[in-house]
Amino acid sequence: MSPSGDRLRQMADRADLGARAAAGAMAREAQQGIKETLRKRGHARGTPTPSPPGQPPARISGRLHDRIIIVPARQAGAHRFVAATGPSDVPYARIQERGGIAGRNHASVLPPRPYVLPTVSALRASGRLREVSVRAFEAVVHGR
Repeated sequence: MSPSGDRLRQMADRADLGARAAAGAMAREAQQGIKETLRKRGHARGTPTPSPPGQPPARISGRLHDRIIIVPARQAGAHRFVAATGPSDVPYARIQERGGIAGRNHASVLPPRPYVLPTVSALRASGRLREVSVRAFEAVVHGR
């Protein structure tokens, strides 16, 4: 390969590393934001939830908060990486986010108490996800 071809390959490799870093940075920022959303409201075990429908769930044990994980960035195309953030193995995580039928004999109907989508949407709208991704990309590509 020619010297200019080698240089282009090196630039493409650094861009890939930067894109992976950017995806990871956005996932970490989302994880922190979701955890902060879940920290805002709590109540004692056995008491009615003070969380109104449409608002994030109230914290009882902290299990939902503690199980917000990051799925590491994976390549999703040429110079494109995707990472994810969300609850791992908490059985009630999805029903809290989206609402639905739950409980013994499916006797309870829970209204949605979203905490993932609104948090990520707010981070995106504020420009914070873009900011952390650009910073991470530049740190890798330009050594900053």
